[in-house]
Amino acid sequence: MQVSVNGNPIDCAEHLCLDALIAQCGIDGDRCATAVNGCFVARNQRALRALQPGDQIMTFEPITGG
Repeated sequence: MQVSVNGNPIDCAEHLCLDALIAQCGIDGDRCATAVNGCFVARNQRALRALQPGDQIMTFEPITGG
């Protein structure tokens, strides 16, 4: 199936979960936040978030400060 990661099309196995896709792409999951189709996915929920064809995945560094 095909999904988009940060605007780039990626071919991946069906029923892949978000954390496996992040690892497949070589992205450090401990250093990024994630969203699927515009909805935030918490780090502890990534293994439970099964991807569907056409999903739009974004990874980004969380903004911190005060």
